[in-house]
Amino acid sequence: MNKILKLVIGILLSSLGLFYAFRQLDWAVFLAQLAQVNLWWIFFAVVLMIYSVWIRALRWKLILEPFEQLDTHTLFGSCMIGYFGNNVLPFRLGEVLRAYSISHNRPISFSSSFGTLILERLLDMLGLIVLMAILMVFYPLAGWMSGMAYVVIGGTLFVFAVIIWVGKASDNRLDRIHQWIDNRSGISQKIFHFMMNMIDGITALKNTHYISKITMYTAMTWAMYYADAWMITQALNVDISLVGIGIVLATATLSIIIPAAPGYIGTYHAAIVYVGTTLFALSLSTAQAFAIIIHSIGFLPFVIIGAVYFFKSSLHLSDVKERSI
Repeated sequence: MNKILKLVIGILLSSLGLFYAFRQLDWAVFLAQLAQVNLWWIFFAVVLMIYSVWIRALRWKLILEPFEQLDTHTLFGSCMIGYFGNNVLPFRLGEVLRAYSISHNRPISFSSSFGTLILERLLDMLGLIVLMAILMVFYPLAGWMSGMAYVVIGGTLFVFAVIIWVGKASDNRLDRIHQWIDNRSGISQKIFHFMMNMIDGITALKNTHYISKITMYTAMTWAMYYADAWMITQALNVDISLVGIGIVLATATLSIIIPAAPGYIGTYHAAIVYVGTTLFALSLSTAQAFAIIIHSIGFLPFVIIGAVYFFKSSLHLSDVKERSI
């Protein structure tokens, strides 16, 4: 799909999301809601959200270990650069930015690094479907929401099963593919090499001895997100059960899959307002305040910290655009 068309669709969806979420905004009530927010809970939520990125860096370090041994601080900075890119650039260029920041002046290829990011996202989705499966036991969904949940669960499991199958392919078979690629020439050889290196990154788990630690870090990340959402309910004095908090978290996570403007603005807010007002009978102003705050703690700190790491690095957006193409 043409990038301009993607951008137009993203802006349109974000605009529709913002219209839905804030079409009946009562500024007086909304500002009163924000004025009553407990800032200590917000502070703890921001700190925990930043620390969750450190846990992500620890997990990524284990995934990258077969390719390159990197220190956790370097990977933390790369993660923050990626979040910065996703929040300020269109087309999810933050993922490209993050992969390039690791491969830049290092032995690991950009395509292998990018493959490990795809693997990371799949691990995140596995954590999400475990959460959704648990939630559906206590809070059965109905109608289209139930259908969407089953599609996400089934689709993620299918993709992960394919990756496991590819990862178990015999080394002899992969060697034959590499030999066939080497006999090609021109752009086709570059494309095939890129794809094979990316597959090496996606199937990196087959070469690691840290499956249990990677699983633990994935679980820790989701536990931190859950705790963050709970802290925001405390900050706003919102009465939502632990199961309800999980549903809000799962819905917010699913909303970022939808193509939208940088930072998931609009679609993210619409998802939170919809769930808050329809499933948990929150007032519109409370749901709007909840949406603004939960989005902000994952947006503003990451943009600021990510910008610092980006401008301290030797990266250039022109190089990243070339990798994106």
